[in-house]
Amino acid sequence: MSSQKLCIFCGQPGGNREHIVGKWLLNDLNLYATRTRIGFGNLLKTGKMDEIDEPRSLGSFITDAVCAICNNGWMSQLESAVKPLLSPLLVDPWPANSRRLLSDLFISCHIITRWLLKTACTFGAKMSVQVPDNIRTELYQGRLHPEIMADVSCNEECGLYVGMSRTWACFAGGKLDSMSVPDHSFRFVWQLRHLAMRVSYFPNCEKMMTKPRYPVRLYPRFGILPDYRSDGVMKPAYRYSTLEELEHDTVYAGRT
Repeated sequence: MSSQKLCIFCGQPGGNREHIVGKWLLNDLNLYATRTRIGFGNLLKTGKMDEIDEPRSLGSFITDAVCAICNNGWMSQLESAVKPLLSPLLVDPWPANSRRLLSDLFISCHIITRWLLKTACTFGAKMSVQVPDNIRTELYQGRLHPEIMADVSCNEECGLYVGMSRTWACFAGGKLDSMSVPDHSFRFVWQLRHLAMRVSYFPNCEKMMTKPRYPVRLYPRFGILPDYRSDGVMKPAYRYSTLEELEHDTVYAGRT
């Protein structure tokens, strides 16, 4: 007889079926019928994001790695809390008043980060890219590990993509390269229409950017940079042409 699955958050008997993507998203964005690109969130040499399978409906992404108490309790509460916060940004075209909408996330950035991390935990359990035990435990207890990083941004290209891996863009020998940090890190990348969301954990690492542009930082400290000038035109620092451009602008360097 196989042993019963335990909840990845509280450690109690699991086996409760949970939609990895909240039903409100599946319904509001018609994700039951729309196919989403799924990958490891890595840039290929072609400059495109990787895909590990044919695009599929996120309505079929279900895990039994949680218990009913967690699923119907704090996890459901997070979904309910985040819906009114993010719904105004999940539209096409991208809202003209986006800076105000993003600035208003300041008072709720902790909630959105917990929601993103919760989704990364369940998606990672499905994709065999487990979030470290201590981070899942802290999330269950209502806390966030201080080295968690979360941000949101706008992609001009409307699309659907979700990916998770332990591979990171980095500088090595003065050149842009990639490295893997097995078992002790994760990076979750999610695009819904024009909104790109990321949550990650990389111990003993310093975040660096190849350009002076940053997405809207949710955690560990909220921040929105002023607009920047490009070809004589002022543009939001959090606005990128594509998800690939956003990922290409983000590199990491390990501390020695």
